[in-house]
Order: sequence, then structure tokens, then C-alpha cells
Amino acid sequence: MLASACIIGVSEMSAAAASDEAKPSKIETVVVTAKRTSAGDVYGYRAASAGSATRTNTPLREIPQSISVIPRSVIDDQMNLTLGEAVRNASGTQATNPVQTPAYQSGLVRGFPAEQWVDGFTNYYGAGDRDSLVNAERIEVLKGPNAILYGGGAGAPLGGVINVVSKLPLTDAFANLGITGGSYNYINVWADGGTPLTDDGRLLSRLTAEFVSSESFINVIHNQRYSINPTLSYSDGDNTVVLQGHFTDWRQQEYQGLPATGTITGPFHIDPHLFIGPANMPSSYSREQSAVITATHRFDDVWQVTLQAKFGHTVFDELAQDIYGTDFAANAPSFPPTQWNVYNLDLFQKQDEISVNGTVTATFDSAWGHTVVLAGGDYSHLTDDGAMYGDLNDLFLLGTVDLTSPVFPAYVRPPRTPPNTIVDGVNGYTTAGGFIQVQTTFWNQLHLLGGLRVAHLEIDSVSPTYLMSSKTDTTEVLPRIGLVEDVTDGISLFADYSEGLKGNPFVFYAGTPEPERSRQVEAGVKFLFAPELSGTASLFQIERSGVPESLGLLSAPIGEQRSRGFDVDVIWQPDPHWQLLANYAYIDAVLTNTTAAGPTGNALNLVTPHSGRIWVNYRFSGTPDRGWSIGAGLTAASGAYLDLTNIYKTKAYATIDARIGYDAEDFAAGVSLKNLTDESYFIPFNYFNGRIAPGDPLQVFGSFTLKIH
Repeated sequence: MLASACIIGVSEMSAAAASDEAKPSKIETVVVTAKRTSAGDVYGYRAASAGSATRTNTPLREIPQSISVIPRSVIDDQMNLTLGEAVRNASGTQATNPVQTPAYQSGLVRGFPAEQWVDGFTNYYGAGDRDSLVNAERIEVLKGPNAILYGGGAGAPLGGVINVVSKLPLTDAFANLGITGGSYNYINVWADGGTPLTDDGRLLSRLTAEFVSSESFINVIHNQRYSINPTLSYSDGDNTVVLQGHFTDWRQQEYQGLPATGTITGPFHIDPHLFIGPANMPSSYSREQSAVITATHRFDDVWQVTLQAKFGHTVFDELAQDIYGTDFAANAPSFPPTQWNVYNLDLFQKQDEISVNGTVTATFDSAWGHTVVLAGGDYSHLTDDGAMYGDLNDLFLLGTVDLTSPVFPAYVRPPRTPPNTIVDGVNGYTTAGGFIQVQTTFWNQLHLLGGLRVAHLEIDSVSPTYLMSSKTDTTEVLPRIGLVEDVTDGISLFADYSEGLKGNPFVFYAGTPEPERSRQVEAGVKFLFAPELSGTASLFQIERSGVPESLGLLSAPIGEQRSRGFDVDVIWQPDPHWQLLANYAYIDAVLTNTTAAGPTGNALNLVTPHSGRIWVNYRFSGTPDRGWSIGAGLTAASGAYLDLTNIYKTKAYATIDARIGYDAEDFAAGVSLKNLTDESYFIPFNYFNGRIAPGDPLQVFGSFTLKIH
């Protein structure tokens, strides 16, 4: 994240990073050698520290929380094309499906909703080019609620965070230009470059940009997206200012998934590549524009102040021709055996955000050990106006479609007038808080973290069409506490407790509105045996309450859920040639009270109980093989329910990926194969409470990068 941890001494960090890149190519093959980047120390696939969990640059081993860090080296070696591909490397983490319109977030961590952040700021709805990796230095996955240090949007995440940490300027001039092409007319053109703007190296610049155009194994779909990210930084040693811009755009036909009947169940067969809607369906779009400024002043070796501000604007418009069945998700036909009603939809929303936060950090040593005290406050206000329109009044005039041999009517945008309004809202979200956090190391082996946040959450929702209004207004004290004990030089035990607090936009309550709350208890072990073997294994339980249950147009905050399980992440780098990354998660996520959604004990929908990934990479170093590398990975997951009534369930699957690459001083090239065995499978798709989508088939991609120093 671009918080105080990433801004402290940005010039020194950037200089070290550039220095590493300028060393002879021999160093590039020694993957266990530390590399200093703008995001911290990286040893091959292992990151030594993280900033997202504490807003301070803290060694992972000293943080009493399970955190997965995916550095740039992993993203490049695996030739990840989307954020969803990258986060498979973190146990128990499901990112939003790349084919989903960036108009809502579907990420899960440990079975509960997770949010995608960029540099510690919420990316509300995940709008714009959500899957772009061109500007990602690393990805930090925080497992469990983190309400102490963060607000914004509708509140702090309930299940976890997928935080994309941006690239920062380096002290030496450089430019990397790349192109990737492959299956389904995929083309990705990108650039990453920067240069000092003054002779003394105090003013630095960097620009990353990419454009992607691709068809899909799903019929009709054509995706186009771009991301432009300029960055300026200034540092004179004691003062650092960083200005970042993000301008992203996404366009594609809205994909609604497929019903369970005819795909994973039922007596008939629906083409898994079917797109619901006419072949000339117009594209939906999603745009995000934002600017972030971070200023840091270091008074001395003890005191430091950091101020941040974000200004953002997002807008999206979803156009769809959807199906209507016997249930809300249309998983069964409205007229058996194979007929579904169809109707046209139009969902338009826009958001404007201003967020500010400030922290004061004191770092000092005492007789008993090392202490870092962080105190601060934040404020965020976001306006969110939108409405969904549909031609439901003409439902039977549009007729039905046989999905086994479909002929879809023409799409006609529904009029944006009240008779066609399904739901609307003029919403305002305000979060504010003050917090204090203390990190203390006693006798170089006992690491204590404790914190409190006074959190204020306010959501004003008004529906002009239905003349309804709702106001969530709460102020609470949220604690966080954790302990790490270094029992040996290589093994540490940890335990922690944390909470989350989040409101629900576009929900109108029958009675007093209540936010959702989550509470996590976690305990585990962290191990680090030199740079060769490292990882984290933990047991966890998260309880979620205040989940809104529908009572027609109104809702009640009566839902209760629980997720418990075990996850483990391991990195093994036995020598400069081999890197192995492996993870596994078991998640038992269930309803803990009976409501109309389902009975107590039913599994939560869309949650995969068993999942895991292993990736092995080998780098050649001897003449004439120097620069070559090969890698292969296996991803596996059990089936998951689509609905809370636990009627429909996908099956388990496993896929294999492989890549071969060559990296020289002036250029790099690679070939990647996704789903090498062409495994045919379905995965849950979060659309109207849960449908399914086909998994990616066999695909081949090639890449070439030109390096200019």
C-alpha cells in the first residue's frame, strides 16, 4: 500500500532497487538474493515485510495475522494476465471473475466478502480496469477483518482485503515495452518507464500503461480495457511527496453466467459457451479516474507525519438481456423443460469520492525492546447514485427463449422512467475514525500488537421511485490485539483477534438499520529457515452478523454466518535455481441461524471448501542456458454450492499451467499454456445470488519485452 510504510525513505528504496537492476546479469539468477523495491524487500518469491496490515513497514514474521504477499517475481514467472490469476497464489482467496462486469465486487477471503484496494484505498465496486497488473509491484492479501486502520466506502472489510501495491519511481532512467498475444485474439500492449526530472534526483517520474483487446471462449464477448498510471515523487530526505494518477476503462458485453439446470444438472444440455442475449448486444462500460497524493515529513529518527488524500470518480453502465426462472437466480426454467423468460436490463451508477487520512508515527527503543506507536485519523465521503431499469412490464411480450436452441430478441434499452425502475438509490456514505496502534518487541522475541479505533459509519439511502429512505448511523469502539512469540530462530507462534464493520448500500430496512459486523479469532505458526523455507499455517474462525435478509422491498439485519478452517502458504527456495510456491485452504462456511435464505447449518454459496495451488519454477544458470526458465503449476478446488438452499453444486476440478521463458539484459520472451490438459469444468458465478460459468479452456500466449536502460 502507499501508506507511511511505502513512503518512508522512498528515494533510498528506489535507489537500491535501481542499483539491483543495474548489477550484472549474474545477480538476476540468484533468486534468494534480497532485492529492494519501492514495496519492500523481496527474496525470490518471498517478501520479507508488508505495510498493509499495520501501516508500518513490519517484517511479516512479527505481524500477528495471516498475510499472503504475491511479489512481482511470481506474477512475471507465471505470466499472470489478470488479478484473478495472481491471487490463486494466496490460500483461501477467490478474486472477482475477470469476465464479470466491474460494477460490483465478488472477491472472497476465507469464505467472506473481501474488497479490492489500491494502495490502501478502497476501489469501491472495483470499477474500471479491475484486473490490470501493469502497475502492480506486489499484491498483499490480508486474511480476516481489518477495521482498526481503514475506513472508506461503506466501511471496513468483513472477510479480508486484496490490496494492490503500485509501482513507484526509481532513481535511474529505464523503459520496458511489451506485447502479449494469444488465444481468442488476445493482444496486450504495455509500457513501464521512468526517469529523474532533475539533476539531483529529487524529482522522479514513472508511467505505466496497457491496452488489452480480446475475444473469449464465451460466445459474443469482446473485451477492451486500458489503464494509464502516471506517478511523480519528490524527496529531499526529510520530506517526501508522491502524486499518483489512475485512469482506467473497461468495455465488454455484460456476462450473466448460465443457469444450473442444463449445465451441472437437469435432463438436457445447454452449450457451456452460450452468451445470453443477441449477437449484436451492445457493450457495457466501467470507468475509474482517481488521484492520490501522499506527503511525509520525518522530524528525526523518532517522529514522522504522513498525510494522504484521494479524489476519485467512477461511472458504469450495465446493459443486459437476462433470463427469468422459477427462482431469483433463474437456475431453473420458468416454463419446463427448457424455456426461460427474457427481459432487458440497464443499470447505471456513478460515484464521487474524497478520502483523507493522517498518521503520526513514533519509533524508539527502550530498556525492554523496540516500539512503534501509530496514531491517526481518517475521513471519507462517497456519493453513489444509480438505478436499475428493466422492461418487466413487457416480460411476456418479449416471450421465452429455449436455451438449448436459443433465438434471442433484439436488445432495447428500457426507458429510464419510474414504471421501469426495478431499484434506485441516492446514497451517501461517510466513514470517519481515530485510531492508535502500538507495536512492541520485548527481548527480541515477543512481538505485541494492540490497537483501538473509534469508528463512525453513516449511510443515507433514498429511493425516489419507491419513496423509501434508510439511515445507518453508528459509532463503535473496535479493538485489535495480537501476539507473536519467536520460540526458535526459525519458528514463531501467533494469535490475534480483530473486527470488521460495514454498512449495506441500496438496502432499505424494516426497522432500525444495522451495519454488518465480523469478528475473527486466529492462531497459527510462522516459519522462516534462512531464505530457503518460509510460510504460515493458521486456524481461524470468523463470525458475521447483521447480514440483511430480504422481506420483499424491505430487509431485516438478522442473518448470521460463520467461517472456520485452516490455511497454509509455503515457499521453498532450496538453491538459486528452484522456487516452489504452495498453498491449501479448508473453509467450512455455514449459516448459523435459520432464515428465509436457508436453514441453520447450510453451506454458504459460492465458497469452495477445499482449494490449493502449487507452482514450481526452475532457472538455468550455466552457459549456454543462462537466462532460460521453466515453470509449471497445478490449481485444484472442490465443488461449491450456488445457492443458500444448497440445491445446486459444481464439481471439483484441477488444471495445469506451464511456462517457458528467456530473460536477457535487453529483452525477455516467454510462452505460457493455461489449462494444459483442456479440463472442462464449471465454477460458481456471482450473478443474482449465484449461477455458474465455464472455466477457461486450453489457451496459449506468447510475450516479448524490450528493455531500455
